[in-house]
Amino acid sequence: MKKLYRYYNRGRHPKGFWGKRALNKMNGPQHAELPEWVFAELRPGPKDLVLDIGCGGGANIVRLFTMSPECGVTGMDLSLTAVEVATDLNYHVIKDGRCVIVGGSAAQMPLARDIFDLAIAFETIYYWPSLAMGFAETMRVLKPGGRFVIANELDGEGEEYRLMENEIGGIRIYTISEISQELADAGFINIEARHDEKRHFICVTAQKPAS
Repeated sequence: MKKLYRYYNRGRHPKGFWGKRALNKMNGPQHAELPEWVFAELRPGPKDLVLDIGCGGGANIVRLFTMSPECGVTGMDLSLTAVEVATDLNYHVIKDGRCVIVGGSAAQMPLARDIFDLAIAFETIYYWPSLAMGFAETMRVLKPGGRFVIANELDGEGEEYRLMENEIGGIRIYTISEISQELADAGFINIEARHDEKRHFICVTAQKPAS
């Protein structure tokens, strides 16, 4: 459990040498199960503009282009070390003009409104200071009818997660019902959820109203 604590503590704002090591490890195959589970059922459209909120080391950007080579992707992360690692990993698509990676907070995105067809947030809402602010910003930058996908490896179901929050500090591990309620409060519709109870994975999807 202590190893798990260290992993999520470093994931909060990776920086410097150890931050790069953590990000490169997150990009590895041992952390591929969650995105493989999610993307088996949820894929970007062939020419979607996608926002990866909290893109980390950029592995999901690679997956997005593998699934949909003609899409466009903007990766965003609060950690400048993550921006650097994700840029190195995706240099070829950045050079081709298909991808942009920027520094920014989920609570105040440096992005114009009504831009994206799809926004994804993998293993990142734990660290947001406010779900309400992050969801409001996501609503702002999505096009009408755009989709929002949230995926976590921790389902928040159990006292061990409260102990983990206290041990690490500065994180919040949400349940499906808590995420769904916050999405509804932000104005999202068509909220649906999947739960792999054995692995504790959750995926919550929602849509910005079309008008």
